[in-house]
Amino acid sequence: MKKLITIVLFIFISNLSFGQIPLKKTGDFYELNDLWKRDSVSVKQLINKFDLHISKLDTVQFFKQFDLTKKLQSEYSHIAYIYILDKKTNTVTMKSIVKQRANPIINKYVMIVCFDENDNRKVIDILVF
Repeated sequence: MKKLITIVLFIFISNLSFGQIPLKKTGDFYELNDLWKRDSVSVKQLINKFDLHISKLDTVQFFKQFDLTKKLQSEYSHIAYIYILDKKTNTVTMKSIVKQRANPIINKYVMIVCFDENDNRKVIDILVF
């Protein structure tokens, strides 16, 4: 009986404290066809800047293949090519970052995603595993 009361009390307190917080959408996440339709020029600039040859790599979808995505990001070394557009100043920054993990880069997979924040910036990532 004590456990039941504790659970009911916890649910009641959770509803009071978290039900009052208004949720605000911070931006849009998109990849693949949506990314090519919306930001093909930006993606091409990033590919050209780093002379990437990704056409023969298997594409990984962030959410639809989440288990594979999680495994690749946590276990395999990869190179992240990043395009950042500051929306306030219209400044573009491009850089690459090598992430070292237990396993080496296998040059088999690529994941291209964009997070477009509502107000501040747009970030496009090309991850080569």
